[in-house]
Amino acid sequence: MKIKVGIFFGGPSREREISFAGGRTVYDNLNKAIYEPVPIFVDSLRNFILLDWQYIYKGSIRDFYPPVDMLPPSPNNFQIYAESLGPLSAPTQEALIAKVGRKLQASELPKLIDVAFLALHGEYGEDGEIQRELEALRIPYTGSGVSPSQLGMDKAVQKAKMPQYGFASPPIMVLDREAWKQSHAEEVYNRAIQTVGFPIVIRPANQGSSIGVSIVEEEGGLEEFENAINSAFFREIIPAGEWLDRDAFERIEYVRLLTDIRDGLGFPMLVTIPREQRVIYHPEELLQYLDSTSAALQQEGGAYTLESHLDESQVLIEAFIHGKEFSCIVIRKEDGTAVALPPTEIVKGSEVYDYRSKYLPGLSRKITPIDLDESDINAIRAECERLFHTLGFHVYARIDGFIKQDGSIILNDPNTTSGMLPSSFFFHQAAEIGLTPSQFLSYILRASLQERLAEQPGQDSFRKLMERLDEQIATLKATATQRKRIAVIMGGYSFERHISVESGRNIFEKLSSSDKYEPIPVFLSGNEKNYELWQIPINLMLKDNADDIRDKILHWRLHPVVEAIKTQCADITGKYASRDVIFAPKRLSFDDLKLAVDGVFVALHGRPGEDGQVQMQLDAKGIPYNGSGVRSSSITIDKYRTLQTLKKNGFPIAQQLLVKKAEYEANPQDFFNRIETMFGYPMVAKPVDDGCSSAVQVIDHRAELEAYARLIFRPEGQEGEEARRVLRLKQKEEFPRKQEILFESLVKANGASHFLEVTGGLLTHFNADGTLRYEIFEPSETLASGEVLSLEEKFLAGEGQNITPARFSADHKRYEIIAAQVKESLEKAARILDIQGYARIDAFVRVYEGDRAETVVIEANSLPGMTPATCIFHQAAINGYKPYEFIDQILEFAFERKLRESGKPVIPVAATQAPVDSIPEQWLTSVQEAPVAGPVEQPESEPQPQAAADGNLSLLQYDPLPKKPLTFENVTYGIRTMAGNVAAFLASAPFLMNLLAMVVFVGGLLLLVTLGLNWYTRHGESLQVPNYIGMDLREATRKAKSMSFSIVVIDSIFDPDKRAFEIFQQDPKPFSRVKENRTVYLSMYSSTPPDVTLPSLVGNYDFYQYEKKLRSMKIRAEIKERQFDSKQQENTILHFFYNDRKITDEDLRQGVKIPQGSVLQFVVSVRHTGMVPIPDLVCKTYEEAVFLISSMNLNIGTIYGEVTDRSMAYIWKQEPAYLPDQMLRMGEQVNLYLVQERPK
Repeated sequence: MKIKVGIFFGGPSREREISFAGGRTVYDNLNKAIYEPVPIFVDSLRNFILLDWQYIYKGSIRDFYPPVDMLPPSPNNFQIYAESLGPLSAPTQEALIAKVGRKLQASELPKLIDVAFLALHGEYGEDGEIQRELEALRIPYTGSGVSPSQLGMDKAVQKAKMPQYGFASPPIMVLDREAWKQSHAEEVYNRAIQTVGFPIVIRPANQGSSIGVSIVEEEGGLEEFENAINSAFFREIIPAGEWLDRDAFERIEYVRLLTDIRDGLGFPMLVTIPREQRVIYHPEELLQYLDSTSAALQQEGGAYTLESHLDESQVLIEAFIHGKEFSCIVIRKEDGTAVALPPTEIVKGSEVYDYRSKYLPGLSRKITPIDLDESDINAIRAECERLFHTLGFHVYARIDGFIKQDGSIILNDPNTTSGMLPSSFFFHQAAEIGLTPSQFLSYILRASLQERLAEQPGQDSFRKLMERLDEQIATLKATATQRKRIAVIMGGYSFERHISVESGRNIFEKLSSSDKYEPIPVFLSGNEKNYELWQIPINLMLKDNADDIRDKILHWRLHPVVEAIKTQCADITGKYASRDVIFAPKRLSFDDLKLAVDGVFVALHGRPGEDGQVQMQLDAKGIPYNGSGVRSSSITIDKYRTLQTLKKNGFPIAQQLLVKKAEYEANPQDFFNRIETMFGYPMVAKPVDDGCSSAVQVIDHRAELEAYARLIFRPEGQEGEEARRVLRLKQKEEFPRKQEILFESLVKANGASHFLEVTGGLLTHFNADGTLRYEIFEPSETLASGEVLSLEEKFLAGEGQNITPARFSADHKRYEIIAAQVKESLEKAARILDIQGYARIDAFVRVYEGDRAETVVIEANSLPGMTPATCIFHQAAINGYKPYEFIDQILEFAFERKLRESGKPVIPVAATQAPVDSIPEQWLTSVQEAPVAGPVEQPESEPQPQAAADGNLSLLQYDPLPKKPLTFENVTYGIRTMAGNVAAFLASAPFLMNLLAMVVFVGGLLLLVTLGLNWYTRHGESLQVPNYIGMDLREATRKAKSMSFSIVVIDSIFDPDKRAFEIFQQDPKPFSRVKENRTVYLSMYSSTPPDVTLPSLVGNYDFYQYEKKLRSMKIRAEIKERQFDSKQQENTILHFFYNDRKITDEDLRQGVKIPQGSVLQFVVSVRHTGMVPIPDLVCKTYEEAVFLISSMNLNIGTIYGEVTDRSMAYIWKQEPAYLPDQMLRMGEQVNLYLVQERPK
């Protein structure tokens, strides 16, 4: 019998979303051979809900709870939690809960679960309260007990106790809420300066994940200090006049920010003005209240005080710690000793390792173990183990701290629980001793049972449960050889290699928790000429990205501290880890792979993987694999070939042009003219054979077109810095070198009433007769923050937004009609391309009047991303597949396909193996019914006729006629009879007379039309339309008037890069021929920039990320100054200026508007010492020199030498001259001397 594990997640705290995501990780990773996971969602009203499993895979709690049909009207689309529904009666709460699951009474829990896994954070999770309730119910739970949980939650008590036990601590002040409200801010500010000095760190005493934490610098002054204290108490003060100064949009966005329980206040909140207090539950209510009372309040010079119900009683004011930041997981072994796992260094992109830095990939880096001497690492571990024992923690804890340059260690944040996302420290450090997430969760459960038994020795049920778990763990290990071994191949060398690692990790984790599969992580490295396979240990698989993994493989070495920890934990790994766990990378050939595994899951993206090359090797060795075969993969990797194949079979597609490097090099001007003539601006440029979002750019003008071509066709060794600047690429954004570019027209609405971008997943199954059945999922709508959906937005948690199902219509019946057409088109495309296994097809959908839908396919992905955040899992859940079940179906299809290929009945050629450049005739003339989830049983009946013209099979009725036996005599008789009838009809008098009359009538009509057209059009008297594009409006008007043309301006847009009143589009097109007095319609660039609101810096502290957002808003960003700061990630925004006015976080929060085209000047961090070596520039090209100088934070000085083309010139001399080990201060200038020919 499986052990029933109740996973408690969600909760009322500000960290409820990270708890929800962590609970999902636990749900997915508990080993299915041992455990039965029971999802117990704790809502914000502290109700226990047995959650329907589909909701576990929603992106956030607010996506499903409260249920959509129970939300009050919100014209501004505010997302809310259950608290915002106001005080709810018990029956109303029951109705709310019934929509998503079943309410559980506490008394039901002992019969429903054997043990509780606590994935809750903060209040009612880490504070000992739920632990006390579970103890009363005699249910064992994970983690620390009541007392250590209470201590771990209260940072003020921690800070007071730790110095008493000899732990170093920074200077600190504790400020009570009431004391703050009654004191003068300046008095507290001065006391803080005297006690802790600058910078000042301000944090709530009872919050986790750095929520509410601020750092106040000296230049921030009293105002910034006061705002930080109020933020830590979750208070907000809004002067009425300030509210009135905001426009409607700014007010709505401000309230939306207040609604966010991480960065804002959350609801309900207490709003106080003179002589009145009011509790407000809903954002719309707050917006209406502020709007209706602010005018009167302003006359009194008053302000609103907003205070969240999720408030804080104490705030800590402490000194900033300068040093390396780390986090260390400490576990308690069965013998009672504590072991600190290898501590992880946190390399962050912001001053505070905040909520988003912890949980959003890409905002920080983790280095395990921390980059220090062995003695320093062991000192950190010893101090963490000592604190674990001192505070009386149980099972495990996460302890955060700093090590200073003098070697002193400050532990500033001990926690009794840890984030449980796949990338968290919790799993990251356990992997260093060889445990997968699934195995580590088993260890946590077993250790927790032992702790609870030690606390309550009389609970015999705890002892029996622990013994039962020991038996099942031993049985699992003994039967490991009976499970199918699956190699999960990830990595590669394409520009999607990091996403591939995310996908591969997710597949590995899902399979490792199953009772059916034993996954093996395999990393593919190399290049397009040669690649290698490596079986890698678990800790390598959990490194930050593909390049980190590759570098570790190439420079593999055993770390002495990690080796010592493995020895300490040998009893743990011996019990929980796989028998054949490896701790060093091992090179594999495909022959080795055949002997080692039963099948392969290819989690690669781009080349190799999606091009059929790996599949060809696997086919040669007879190894089953996921996805499409060699032939189909070799077509779908090629975006041009894919769409041209679909076009031949009747699909509408974007206009395409494939151009080669040789054409560009032969005559660049003709190359650009040809592209501009065919497409105009804007257009889309992309590599023809790379992953879905790699180097895809919307090209808006000639400069960008030239830059794109130069960059993608650049020679080896050149980075094309100037071209990168024109295309506004991020500093570390990779850009491929290719021999071809694919240009496409921008897909537009074309008069459709509704236009959206979608992505649709699919799954294939074999019917009993061997034919394929396609299961098409409900498409998702994709929303991009810029012009093109980025890799991060597609695949990384928290970075993009997919709406599943897509918003084809708010009306259910209309949705079904439109969705059926879209899914039919996706299935048709999949059949034409011979896609098998699973896939994702991206497309634009135009919905016209009458609910007619047109699907314009963009591309087909034969190995779609399988990261936890990708929407294909959301789509599969609608069809009833949990993520593991979806992956299992993919693998089952692979095994069945291989079985059929080996001699079982195969798929008929006409059904699925028609040439990809053609399509069976019956498909073109029939409309298939929308596929249903699950197998479809076909009744034995007469064959059905082709579909009616309107595609509605259900309305088609017919009575079959009796059939004659099909014999040779009957066939020849029928043919002779038909031929005789036709001949007699053609020779008949009526037919011949009618034919003659028709010829005379048509001939006369043609003559009249020809004469009339010549008279009406004055053939030969047309004029050629000039090219007005690029002209000023006045010049164009003057030129048109001289030729008797009329000018009408139909559109104007503002573009800071363009001259005002410059024409950028015209109709009729240039050089076309028209009649006199024709009206020419022009579009021009406006001179009046609209105002835009600057985006918040929260989550955007990287200059290049923020600059990308500004670019989309047509705001220019430039770096005014670089300031040295070793603790900050390179290019972190410290502050910025607009017209010499300093803009702060608080300003942005309140809303800052500036005109489009404005320039913002940024001060960003630089992590170097301020000195850099002098680069050796002689004999390098000018572009190479510019790149080297700028990348080393030096400046270009005077440039000498007359050359015709600087980009092709060489450096023959530099000042100062290159000398080994000679250094320059950052920011200094380097003078360059140019010649046209390379010096000898």
